[in-house]
Amino acid sequence: MNSSWKRGELFCLLSYALVSTLSLFADPFNCLLIITTKFMVYAMGGLQIDLMYDVSDAQWRNFRRNIPILAAVFGIFTLVANLLRASYHLKARGMSTVWLLLSLVYLSYLHGACIIFILLIASVNFLLVQIFAQKKYFLLVVWVFNISVLLCNRLYEGYSFSIFG
Repeated sequence: MNSSWKRGELFCLLSYALVSTLSLFADPFNCLLIITTKFMVYAMGGLQIDLMYDVSDAQWRNFRRNIPILAAVFGIFTLVANLLRASYHLKARGMSTVWLLLSLVYLSYLHGACIIFILLIASVNFLLVQIFAQKKYFLLVVWVFNISVLLCNRLYEGYSFSIFG
């Protein structure tokens, strides 16, 4: 893959991010609505007690609520991996196995049986890379597949095991 394509892709991604950010502030009424919405609440605890956050979006609200838990899990995850590295003198290949196993345990805890869908999507991505890596339409194939997965996830509101039976 040549560097001009990479620069073009980076330019497109940065442009998209800039336009998305600026579009939030393009409409003054929209900003006023965000600031004065009835869903504004005070942040709980810590030094942030006098700051207000918009928690009208359920996904953002749940993410903010779970940040301490995610930070603790990340700390434990890193601690276990480093302890295993020090105890068993693991190098790159051994550590990749440790990270893979710890990630699978964490994913199965978070998603339960739906980990099958996550692993299926990751496996298809891996196969696409293996098959199309040297082709000139590689990025198009990978992007189309992943956007299709995201679109299907949105349209069908997730994945259900009932579609198999």
